[in-house]
Amino acid sequence: MEARDACVGAAHQQFPDLVFHAHDPKQLRSNKDHWTIQVTDIPFFLTKENVIFYFKKFGNIASCRVYSRKNAKVQQARIVYDSAQSIARFDSQWAVYCFSTCLRVTPYHYTVDQKSARRAFVATLTQLPPNTKDIDLAPPYQRTRR
Repeated sequence: MEARDACVGAAHQQFPDLVFHAHDPKQLRSNKDHWTIQVTDIPFFLTKENVIFYFKKFGNIASCRVYSRKNAKVQQARIVYDSAQSIARFDSQWAVYCFSTCLRVTPYHYTVDQKSARRAFVATLTQLPPNTKDIDLAPPYQRTRR
């Protein structure tokens, strides 16, 4: 650890532009991560085919993996597109309505802090009328664009 710290903090005269950083595997990203989104809050009645059908309107999908954690109440998906341009909209758009269900979308290359910021504000609504769907709570202009 001492040798690492000495190397990271040292200046090397023969390489003046060289800068060492401590290795952090969580911060490593591949190019594919810049073409990938993570979709959360997918109810179990939506299938992988439903997810692909909806998200292909944003670009060509190279792969899609739908999965759930043990005892989870919802599914997640990792969707890889064939270009980073396909996910650019999700820097400012945090959710989509897929078959009248609100799904959260996060670019896969975001840092842990960026992902946490998107989950920081959550509202829990109780005592809603029976059979209320999340699309019913969307702003009126969203309801017309199903």
